[in-house]
Formats: sequence, C-alpha cells, structure tokens
Amino acid sequence: MNNNYKIVRTIFENVFQRVLECKDNDSGEIFYSNVITSQKVINLINIEELRAIPSNILESYNTEDRIYIYTKPLKTEYTGLREYSAKNLTLKHQFNLAEKVIELAQNIFNMTDVVQQKILDLDRLYVDENDKVVVDCNLVFEQEYDIADNETFKRLGNMIHYIFSGTEIVDYNISDTIPPDILKIIVRCLTREYIFPRDVLAELKGSPIFAMIFGTETIAPNKTALKAIIQDEETKPSDRSTEAFEHASQEQTPDDKSIFDIYVNDNNPKSRKKIKTSGIVLGKEIKRAVLSIAIVVLVLLLGNMIIKNLSNTQEVSAGGNGDTAGEQGKTPGTESPEQNNTDDSASSIADSTEMYFNDKLIEKIGYTGEKVKIDSDIYVEGKNSLVAENTGDGKLKSLFAVVDFTDEKFSYMLKKQIGISAKTKSEKDVEALIVLEAYKGGVLTSNFHTSVKVYDDMWSQVTVPINVTDADSLNIYIEYQGQNKVWIDSVFIDVIK
Repeated sequence: MNNNYKIVRTIFENVFQRVLECKDNDSGEIFYSNVITSQKVINLINIEELRAIPSNILESYNTEDRIYIYTKPLKTEYTGLREYSAKNLTLKHQFNLAEKVIELAQNIFNMTDVVQQKILDLDRLYVDENDKVVVDCNLVFEQEYDIADNETFKRLGNMIHYIFSGTEIVDYNISDTIPPDILKIIVRCLTREYIFPRDVLAELKGSPIFAMIFGTETIAPNKTALKAIIQDEETKPSDRSTEAFEHASQEQTPDDKSIFDIYVNDNNPKSRKKIKTSGIVLGKEIKRAVLSIAIVVLVLLLGNMIIKNLSNTQEVSAGGNGDTAGEQGKTPGTESPEQNNTDDSASSIADSTEMYFNDKLIEKIGYTGEKVKIDSDIYVEGKNSLVAENTGDGKLKSLFAVVDFTDEKFSYMLKKQIGISAKTKSEKDVEALIVLEAYKGGVLTSNFHTSVKVYDDMWSQVTVPINVTDADSLNIYIEYQGQNKVWIDSVFIDVIK
C-alpha cells in the first residue's frame, strides 16, 4: 500500500486488533487498514482463503506477528444485501441470490468457524452490478477463541429466509410467505441436517419451483408433448379427464397469467408460453413439499422424546451396568472407531477412554498441560472413567481425549465432519465447555468450543460435530469454573455417516 495517507478516524480497537479509516493523500480515496496483532486470532485466519472469495480486499499479507488487511468501502459502489432484498425481487432473482449466498457458504466452509460467522453476516454482504455477492472483509474480532457454536447453517438459513421474505428469523418464527420448497430448506438449515452447504445448494436446485423457473426456459413443451408427460405419470387417462385438463388450461384468466409472470419472468411476454405448462404440476409438488416438512418435524419431535426418555431412565450407580450403558453411549449416525480397526487393536484396549487417552499418545503429541485422571470407582462402561477435578474457584481446562491423525487408523477422518460423543456426570450441576484444538506441526491451526450442561444425578450424552481440514492431532478438553468433579466416559469419535 501507498504510505502517503492520513488517518481519518479509529473505527475499532481492542487488544487483538486496530481498524482505521484512512485517506490516500494522492488520490483522495478512502480505505480501511485492519491490523491484527493477537497470535490466537492470527491462527484463526487464512489470508489465502480470504483472497480467494469475491471481496473488497485491496491488499493483505502476514508478518511474523501481525496480519495486515487493507479494504475499500463497498457502500458507495455496491448495494447491501438487506437493501437489495427489499427491492421487491422476482422469484427468479430470489433464487439467483440464494444460490450465490449458498455458494459463498460452501467456498468458506474450510475456514475456521469464527471467520465463517464474521463473513455470513447480512451487514457484510453486498451485491454488485452483475448480481454477484461481494464480502466486506474488514473483519472485527471481539475474542481470541473460536465461536462457542458453529452457526454457519443457522446463518445461512436466516439469509435465505431474508431473501425470500425480507425479514430475519426471530425465535424460530418462519414467514408464511415463503414457498414450501424453500421453507423445507430453511428448517433443515436451522436443525443442521446438512453436512456441507453444497447439500443445501443441491436441494435448492432440485426443488420443483427451481425447475419450473429455470428448467423450462429452454424448451417450451407443446400440447402433444404435455399429453405424453401426463400419460407417463397416469396410466391410460380417460378421454373425459384429458378434455377436462384442456378445458382447465384454456380457462386460465389473463390476470392469473400476469401475476404469475411478475413473480417468475419479470412480466416478460416472450416467456409466458414457456412457463404456462409448468404451473400444472405445482399444486402437486407443493403438497408433497408440505408433507415432507411435516414428516421431518414429526421425526424430530419423536426422536427428541425418545432421547429424553432414555436419559431420564439411565441413572447409573458406581460400576453398575457397564456393558449396557456403553452400548447406549453410541449416537445415531456415528460408528465406534473400534469397529473400523482390527480385532487385535480392539482386544488390546479394554476401555473406550483408553483409545483416546493414554500415556503413549499424550507423550507422542508432546502435551504437558492439565489433563484428567483415571477413576475406577465411578464409570458407565468398561473398567473406569476419566475425571476432571477442580479444587479451586478458578477455571479448569483439562485434556481428556486426543485424535492422532498421523496414525493410519484415524487418518481417514481428515477433511470430513466427525462427531465426538461422550457421557458426562458431575458432583454438582455445572455448565461446561467442550474445547477442541487442532494442531499442525506443533502449531495451533484452529479451535472451537461449545457449551454443555453436566448434571450431578445422571449420566448425560454429549455430541459435538466438527470439520477437520488439515491437522496432525485434535486435542479435546473439558473446561468449567469452580470446585467440582466432572466424570467422562464412553468416548467415541468417528466420521458422521
């Protein structure tokens, strides 16, 4: 960057970074200087990945102890996503914009969770003159940790909701103006049923309304072709039903056509013939979509009720019901890594906790910090559990599991979404954090943590999903505040199926 500039004002400053608004003395143009000094925040950011997405970055680079990101203002050149979505967009434009936002989410999905959260913000996305989405990468960080919970899909669902309704989701209240196909996608984003954003894009493009808008623009079926399609779907239709169908098509009023064209074709008369026949099956598809959503909601409710019933009845005393409880510890969609290993490996490890917590493994990764202890008195399965004991009023962060990706038995987990599952119990009810730290070459490359409730009267199931892109090892900790004991057992880690 040209060093001939003056500082106009300080936009944001904390112990991690300093963001300045600057003015070039030669050109008079405004730009922003974002200097990040915290090593933990620097570890969360990959400059090359940021440069790869459409953004306002003018220049960016790393030094030994800092990251410099120079950006240009977007408000004067482009339209904010909020403002753009408020322009009474046609259905076609809404689908186009939703597709661009989902593609952006897929392109940043390998970034750390906190960076994904910063980018997927309604106030940081703009639309250029070619209707492409551009990111304001003048990112502000308020913390050194990765976010407590991965909100990528929740934020994506909220953005799709905003594009199609002009409002954000408040308390899970979804607008009734949203088409059923899109409603289903939003619900699945909120409940995190997708593994990757590209799964959302596939469902969007596979929706009947998307096919109606984009799939029929190149071919305008005539009456003969339309009758052939109907005959394929309905076995030997009678002459009376065919006549009724033709009569119904002819009775469509001009007003209905005009309204339909406004939403789909920008009221373009040339496109009316192409779309005329597509609306015939829309009623059927909407009913199917609504039925699908109802089934999804019903399954979620039943699953939640079953899990609660199992949790309420599973009160385990010291050393009791070890084998049975161990089987219950397996979560749907995951498979114990022991099943993927050889019989010799499985027979050599008598307890699930030993696979991810043993002296040889801890010595291999060179860990010397606080770690849990083995407890052979209170456990769920096998012969012991792990206990993290805090004897003071401060905060305890204790290692209880390690995944060694350099071991061929676990290397298959890299670049996939994995699930960390365990059972927890405490001396006193406490809200704890499950902290995950990925290391490459001994350097922290990313971290993530999520809060969990730990109860004193029952063993409760904890499941944490995470995407690991490239790392040598993954350290897993339990963290909580105050005097207490937290037991951990039935540890299973594997790729989410």
